[in-house]
Amino acid sequence: MGVIHVNVPYQMLLRRIEFAIEHRIHPEIYFSAEDLDHSHEEEVRNLARTLQRHGLEITVHGPFMDLSPGGMDRKVKGVTQERFRKTMELATLFQPKTIVFHPGYEKWKFDGDVSLWLKSSLETWNPLVEDADRKGLTLAIENVFEEDPSSILRLLERIDSPHFRFCFDTGHYHLFSKTHFSEWIKRLKTYLIEIHLHDNHQGRDEHLPLGEGSIDVEGFFRLLSLEKLRPIFTIEPHQEEHLWRGMKAAERLISSHF
Repeated sequence: MGVIHVNVPYQMLLRRIEFAIEHRIHPEIYFSAEDLDHSHEEEVRNLARTLQRHGLEITVHGPFMDLSPGGMDRKVKGVTQERFRKTMELATLFQPKTIVFHPGYEKWKFDGDVSLWLKSSLETWNPLVEDADRKGLTLAIENVFEEDPSSILRLLERIDSPHFRFCFDTGHYHLFSKTHFSEWIKRLKTYLIEIHLHDNHQGRDEHLPLGEGSIDVEGFFRLLSLEKLRPIFTIEPHQEEHLWRGMKAAERLISSHF
């Protein structure tokens, strides 16, 4: 069936590394801006060695709060680029399968002008993807507030690199998209490398285990099976009590559809 990754904040993983090893937690390590500022390279290097020694697969999630890779304020965008470069620097130590970032398009902030956001975004992503190519890394942009896949598709097509892929987030889709998941998968399947699996009731980003909200999870996994898509699957529990229920739900869905 393959492994299922679990999103884990960096500091939590440091504190609970023995738990992760014992329970075979394949982490998607989330680095916040504070982690980037205060982590020590040797500490990060030791964590990477420990995970690799125990055969745990790794993905990485970069910071996103207050950042704007396609923003108009050049100082804000400069800080964003600095944060992303630092994330990639640390991620190199882990040899991750992917590094997930948020692309930062919000319709209301850009007055629906995708071209304005795209032009600014290319200034950020082109050099980062070139660096990822040199380092053997793969970046993946994740849907957040997008109402349809068009803005992300335009960016992926313009960059056009195997080192720049797409991470579909089921919870964000359910909250913000006005387009059915079948359209997202149809238009972005050639770029799909990872899926974040969590559920909600469309009121807030609850990060529930699949099947505990109102997403049509059976229909979604049937579609993945029909399209013969086997991306990296990552659960995103925000409470420890959701970890095992989330893992069990994901395992059931994956095993029954693949």
